[in-house]
Amino acid sequence: MPVDLETNLMNLRRDLLALGAKVEEKLFQITDAILNADVAAARDVRNGDGEIDHDDLAIEEECVRLLALATPVATDLRRVLAMMRISGEFERIADLSKGISKRIIRVSSMPAVRLPDPLEEMCHSVRQLFSKSLRALADSDANLAREIRRDDDRLDELHKSMLVWAREEIPRDPESTNAAIELLAIAQRLERTGDIAVSVAGNLIYLVEGRVVRHGAAD
Repeated sequence: MPVDLETNLMNLRRDLLALGAKVEEKLFQITDAILNADVAAARDVRNGDGEIDHDDLAIEEECVRLLALATPVATDLRRVLAMMRISGEFERIADLSKGISKRIIRVSSMPAVRLPDPLEEMCHSVRQLFSKSLRALADSDANLAREIRRDDDRLDELHKSMLVWAREEIPRDPESTNAAIELLAIAQRLERTGDIAVSVAGNLIYLVEGRVVRHGAAD
């Protein structure tokens, strides 16, 4: 039976956007848990990524099926490859959120430390970055994707500010050392989430224009 490539690609795109929406919800949930020191929400994130793993595998399997049976070329081949990459990137963001959840749970058993301002801002910044990348994907908007690649600079600056905070906080209050280390680990994972959102944007540019912008290649 011949493969209706266009219909299958449309269904694949729908499934990819649905996966992105689930990951966005997970990201908002974990950043809320950071901002509110919500251990119950962190536990929900830690225990609830099975559906995202399943959806990612289903998308990957469908991409492989189309590559094998429909032998897409040119733009259609780019669409399959880019969607397979983006699905994997979404799944990695969910994994990072799960890793953050474990850190939140650990911090809850330690002496209280006030949430650093850079970490609070990182939570809001990474939300905006990912939501923007999802909107660019939904609209096939390569120009918006280019904006995302520039927006990531702010998240990098905030991550560096967290390192400065830790260097000042630990000598000032040695009892906060373990909590500070955990908060640094959370910041690192938020920064990595931003990097992956940028990678999603890069793959969208490849999908729409056929131009590779990963690994430092110029926009």
